[in-house]
Amino acid sequence: MYTLAEKVQAGLQGMTVPLRVAVMGCVVNGPGEAREADLGVASGNGKGQIFVKGVVIKTVPESQIVETLIEEAMRLAEEMEAAGVASGQPSVDVR
Repeated sequence: MYTLAEKVQAGLQGMTVPLRVAVMGCVVNGPGEAREADLGVASGNGKGQIFVKGVVIKTVPESQIVETLIEEAMRLAEEMEAAGVASGQPSVDVR
């Protein structure tokens, strides 16, 4: 799980909005915690449910989790910048 989070964190380098990203490794508690972040994943059994603003937008194979999270993070960052959200650094929560 930490390797996954480290890859996501690396992909968010240079981002200037306070995006909250949750990387959860438990299919039982993970969805609830991932829903509370701007962007999250609850992974298990070789796949991950991707959440944006509390809503599941897709389920992807484990091999596509990092790529999908970074793509969604960039999209959300653009929306946040356009809305005038204060600058800051993204945070990645791992459990």
